[in-house]
Amino acid sequence: PPVKMTYRAVGSGTGQHEFIGTNNGYMPYDQDFGSGDIPIGSSDYTALNTAGHEIMHFPFQMGAMSIFHNVPGIPKSGAGALKLTACIIAKIFKREITTWDDAEITTLNPGLTVPAGQNIEVFHRVKGSSTTAGVTTYLNKACPSVWEAGLVGKLITWPADTNEAEGSGGMSAAIASTPYAIGYIDSGHGHDDGLSEISLENLDGTSQTSLEAGPAGIGAAASEAITAGVMPSSPLDDFSAVSLHNMAGATTWPIVAISYVYLRKDLTPLGDRACLLKAFLEYIISDEGQALLPAFGAVGVPAAVKTIAQTAIDSLVMPVCTAWTIESSTDPGAGQEDHIISVKRRDYAEYDRANMLDSIAALQSRVVSLEAAKFTLLDGSGTTNPSKFFWQVISLFEARAKPPVKMTY
Repeated sequence: PPVKMTYRAVGSGTGQHEFIGTNNGYMPYDQDFGSGDIPIGSSDYTALNTAGHEIMHFPFQMGAMSIFHNVPGIPKSGAGALKLTACIIAKIFKREITTWDDAEITTLNPGLTVPAGQNIEVFHRVKGSSTTAGVTTYLNKACPSVWEAGLVGKLITWPADTNEAEGSGGMSAAIASTPYAIGYIDSGHGHDDGLSEISLENLDGTSQTSLEAGPAGIGAAASEAITAGVMPSSPLDDFSAVSLHNMAGATTWPIVAISYVYLRKDLTPLGDRACLLKAFLEYIISDEGQALLPAFGAVGVPAAVKTIAQTAIDSLVMPVCTAWTIESSTDPGAGQEDHIISVKRRDYAEYDRANMLDSIAALQSRVVSLEAAKFTLLDGSGTTNPSKFFWQVISLFEARAKPPVKMTY
């Protein structure tokens, strides 16, 4: 039968507020599940359990946060990218380092050429932000002597001569439009918007961008966290101390957020909705569901974390309801039954969107190949008498040349 599902993208803080229901008798505000990039706090976890509501964290995706800048003439990533350490970034954000030609910066980047005394325009998020929480947690873990514990949180007090940016879009736009700016944002957003990324030194001393670390380096943060006992093995445990920041590993990315679905263990009040929610969770951690994440700037969770998520599903207290199953390939007869999520069942809008994505991917590939070709440009101007002859010859040259050329007259 048809279903209707909605999700309000209101931020981790609001997602937790509506899930916890502190002022609602610790009952959710007409919400079947919550989600956020930060774990439920220890006091809220204890209060929920004291009120008789066992909750679970369901980890399902990981994403890198990073530092981006707008220093002209520097590669966006890879060789030649601007190198900084956590302590230098901490000093920049605290305005203890205020210019791009500061000795600590130029020592790491001997080829850096900037105007003398060029001010560093620092941008930070306003309102509660999980990205602010992630970046400030990282700075405290990696450089506690400069970035004290009192400067960690979703909302902190920034120096008066720093600049405000609202939301990820506002931060990206501010960095892009302000020469010599620096700020923080989720890596996928920054890469999509073409921003230049800081090459950041990790715990093992490797300098790299999140683009260079890739999914393996991002995923390694969770694996290291489990090995170090930072992440509980049971979804029913207190996750408030979980932090995937500054974890060990030669290629591990040091600022990693892990996203959770917040669940009540007892789903019996949901009735038939409980079985749909369970199917939703099962799909999210399936191979097919996890494979969708890179298109949205995130990566799937490693096997050990997926085990925690599966344990959460297995621990749910379910009402009497009809289970949904997923038809991932054609199952004659059974695939047409009720309570089936079928890969073969589509509507035209979904089909058309898929075609558009394929077209965009093809165009992006074409743009890359054209940029790599590096057209040779030749421009001339002068008398009109031979113009038609010149245009004819130019047309022949452009058609016959390899590598491609572009000529104008």
